[in-house]
Amino acid sequence: MQLVGKRDRLLRPVANVGCPRRKEQSDYQGNPGCHADPRGDIEVAAGLCRAIGELIDEPRLTDYWKFVHEGTSRPYLQRILDFSNATRGYRMEDLEAKAAEGIPAILCTRTYPKIGAWEQTQESRPWYTRSGRLEFYRDEPEFMDAGENLVVHREPIDSTFYQPNVIVAQPHPLLRPKSPEDYGASRQDQSGDARQARNVIMSVDDVLKSHHPLHTYGYNLIFHTPKYRHGAHTTPTDLDIIAVWFGPFGDMTRRDRRMASVMDMYVDIHPADAKMLGIEDGDYVWIDADPHDRPFHHWQDNPKWYRVARLMARARYYPGTPRGVTRMWHNAHGASMGTVLGAQQNPTGLCKSQTTQYQALFRSGSHQSCTRGFIKPTHMTDSLNVKELLTHDMTQGFVPDVHCPTGAPRESMVRITRAEPGGIDGVGLWRPAARGLRPTYENELLQKFIRGEFVKKS
Repeated sequence: MQLVGKRDRLLRPVANVGCPRRKEQSDYQGNPGCHADPRGDIEVAAGLCRAIGELIDEPRLTDYWKFVHEGTSRPYLQRILDFSNATRGYRMEDLEAKAAEGIPAILCTRTYPKIGAWEQTQESRPWYTRSGRLEFYRDEPEFMDAGENLVVHREPIDSTFYQPNVIVAQPHPLLRPKSPEDYGASRQDQSGDARQARNVIMSVDDVLKSHHPLHTYGYNLIFHTPKYRHGAHTTPTDLDIIAVWFGPFGDMTRRDRRMASVMDMYVDIHPADAKMLGIEDGDYVWIDADPHDRPFHHWQDNPKWYRVARLMARARYYPGTPRGVTRMWHNAHGASMGTVLGAQQNPTGLCKSQTTQYQALFRSGSHQSCTRGFIKPTHMTDSLNVKELLTHDMTQGFVPDVHCPTGAPRESMVRITRAEPGGIDGVGLWRPAARGLRPTYENELLQKFIRGEFVKKS
């Protein structure tokens, strides 16, 4: 398959640009005052509205955020509770008072654990569709144009070994999507931007014969970034006493001064894949995705920011992941210009901003260095009938968090290369592997344990 535009130039091997550990080794300069006056998201929205309102002489834009300007967001939080089915009746003051005593609040769902669509399946209540029934055919024009008016399978838009985002189906009279040619585009253009709306139907056999356009250039590993089941966002790594247990690389004393924090973030990789790449368990590795747009557009012209954004992590041998598939948990604080600069300024190399005290678990980059947002046309219709966000009312078209584009992709195709040995200060093998305590490095004692020989019948 063909890659068009400047992609061939961008897909040349990338030099190992690292995160320098001493200030005198780099001319990187941050902005120490950029976070001197931090604002919450709601304060930013209120400030923008007030500024625009003053420009156009519209006081309602300021009045809309009245309580924020008065220094509180409680009324807005209470409104969310009041209009949410599972929290109606709760009061913020009561929740806070009980939380102070260690008493949790339970979401008031009909079942526990929550069973989706329980009322519809058990009580025959209408589904949130135009007909009130389950609908398996869509006659909205956007779905017909996309070839998704029937229930079909599309390959992932990026993380597949095969041609991405194709519709896998046999010819069918009801499947008549608009082709790339209908939009004046080339069918051969498989760049990230183009394949967002690239409607090409292929049979199963043809898909299995195809390959991802980046495969030729060594980007042949699927990289996915799920959220850790027992944590929300960064809660598993917010505190050092918790983060140190988040993986096998925790060390409260940071004997290896290269470590970003008391724990280094890592990527799970099958041992056989790692060995083929010359990567030992515990090594630092570079993880690179499509160089056309990641870690950001035009990174070739901005080496200072590339030094911040390129993803470096530890490699963890993990036989539980399939061959060709790697995993990095979503729940860690990424590097920033402050943490990269802080690592240069701090004699211990700690990746911590000197101005904001923000602590990263990456020496550079984050899991989002390798992912990007993709826009799906069937998420942006003006015609689909959907449920409102906070009520049981039906509406049509855009609804936040219900029918709109998603901006949190979690997977891509990557190339992984060895950056530094995993031993302390970059010398030798990572100690647990050297001691025979890791997969494929098992010493005789560990092999005996695996065989179940620690316990014997007398």
